[in-house]
This record gives sequence, C-alpha cells and structure tokens, in this order.
Amino acid sequence: MKIKNWSKFQHFKDRRPPWVKLYRDLLDDMEWHDLDPLSSKVLVTLWLLASEDDEQQGKLPNIKTLSWRLRLPQEQVLNCINKLSHWLEQDDINLISSGYQDDLPETETERETKKETEIISPPTGEPESKIPDCKHSEVISLYHQHLPTLRKVEVWNAARQGYLRQRWREVAEELSKSTEIDSSDVLGWWGDFFQHVGKSKFLTGRVNSKDGRAFTADLEWILKPSNFAKIVEGKYHGT
Repeated sequence: MKIKNWSKFQHFKDRRPPWVKLYRDLLDDMEWHDLDPLSSKVLVTLWLLASEDDEQQGKLPNIKTLSWRLRLPQEQVLNCINKLSHWLEQDDINLISSGYQDDLPETETERETKKETEIISPPTGEPESKIPDCKHSEVISLYHQHLPTLRKVEVWNAARQGYLRQRWREVAEELSKSTEIDSSDVLGWWGDFFQHVGKSKFLTGRVNSKDGRAFTADLEWILKPSNFAKIVEGKYHGT
C-alpha cells in the first residue's frame, strides 16, 4: 500500500524528506471534508509515515506496524484505510477491465452489513422479506449509461464495494416494506436514481463555484452515506 501521486508530496528527491508538502487545494477537496475527524488525522499521519520510505515511493508499513505507529487498534486502522481509497493505492484492488465480481467477501469495516443476502426480521405473523444480492456490475453499468459525462469507474476496490453494498441494502430494505422484491426491482430504482443525479447541474459540473471551477461527482462520492442521503432528498438540485 502506498500514497497516490507521492512525488507531489516530496520536498527532497535525493534523500529521505524530513517533511512533506501540504497543498492548499485540500481546502476545496470534497473527499477530504467528507472524512470523519479520525480518518482525516490518520491520512495526514500516513503522509508523514510515507516520507520514511527509503525507496522514496511513498510506500507504507504493514497494518501491524501502522497500528503501533498510529497508536490505534488494527481494526480501527483498517476502518480508516478503507475510507481513504481517494489517496491510497492498495495491492488488493480489482480492475474493472479484469471483470466485475459480485458478492465479494466483506472487509473488516463491512461486517455490520452481515450478508449480502439477508432475511429482514418482520413483525410477528408477517412473512419474511429477502434482500437480493448486490449486483455491483449492473449498478456500475447503469451509472455509465445514465451519467456518461461523469468520471468512469476504472477501479472497484474493497472500500467502493462496501459503499455500494450498504446503499443497495438500504434501498432494498425500503422497497421490500411494501411488496416482495427481486434484483430487477432494486436495479430499476438505481436507474431512476442515476437519472435523478443527471438532473442536478451541480453534480454534473454545469455550475461553477466561487473560484470559477466546476465540481463533478463520481460514483464513489455519490455512494458515501451523507452525499447519498442529500442527493435522494434533492439538496443538490436547486437552481
């Protein structure tokens, strides 16, 4: 595991840098602002730890060593790292060009989702409702189909899989409250959702911010809990 685009953080290239650059662009990085306080602190610490790499490639120590250096339990370190795919490169990423994989094993931070196919416990006397398996590749295809101007999905790593798996489960649970559902019903919802995203000038880069630059969402940003809820509620669809 290493820091993405490590060279831009370096101050010295001919010896181990005693410090790293922190760019002002971070102030306008929505991925940064979406992080919880602990994960943002961990990210800065990872930048500093990467400066110790003798090969100057921005490589990071293993999880056990990170746990000791960060003074955090290993499970908590993994939890933070899974939120930092925007800044980290991991060896276990799955390239889209190699084919999608549905229903992959859960990571440490996804255990709360339990199984991708799960029985929802109904009130006594009512039939059980089954949540369909999360269809990663189909959802990504719908994203590309309905939002062709947004950033393409090139990598589908564990963190992104976890975001979609959790959002899929939430949608399926809500739909199953009124009727029995299958995968096609949930995929139909996602198709409508991406069309809804496409109607937002802000999310699709058709509105410039005060600094003259336009923000454009991508699938990972859309799937993050806070962003997802705001999109559903229409908070990015103002004039």
